[in-house]
Amino acid sequence: MLCIYEDVKGKRYHQLIDLLARQCDRFAFVENRQLMDNDEDRLAYVEYLIADINVHLIERKVQREWETTKLLKDTAYVYYFHLNNSTKAFLKDRSKSLFGWITELPEDLMFYKGDTCVLAACSHEGFFMVDGSLWNSFNKR
Repeated sequence: MLCIYEDVKGKRYHQLIDLLARQCDRFAFVENRQLMDNDEDRLAYVEYLIADINVHLIERKVQREWETTKLLKDTAYVYYFHLNNSTKAFLKDRSKSLFGWITELPEDLMFYKGDTCVLAACSHEGFFMVDGSLWNSFNKR
């Protein structure tokens, strides 16, 4: 995995989501509980946010770690979705950049091909990890 310290924005963000949708079968994002003022209110907001793609939700898990983060004390909710045309449109409509997934949106987007993570973003830290061959393929466009 390569570690990249640049945001992917605008048209390139849409192209990256298109490429990931062709190569991956699911994606996830994180709601970090240590950043929540009120769990119930924030989870209600997330449910509202994902209402159009809720049918594609695979599961919501409580986790202490994921590809880009390990929490020592707190936990986070990690939402896993099937990656398809509906969820691809959701990802493109909700943000205009890979690092745009922060604050009012859930954060730490991750994309999987089977059990293998091919891209994991950490928006608040300003980096993402990506499979080298996928990144090379993306940059040849």
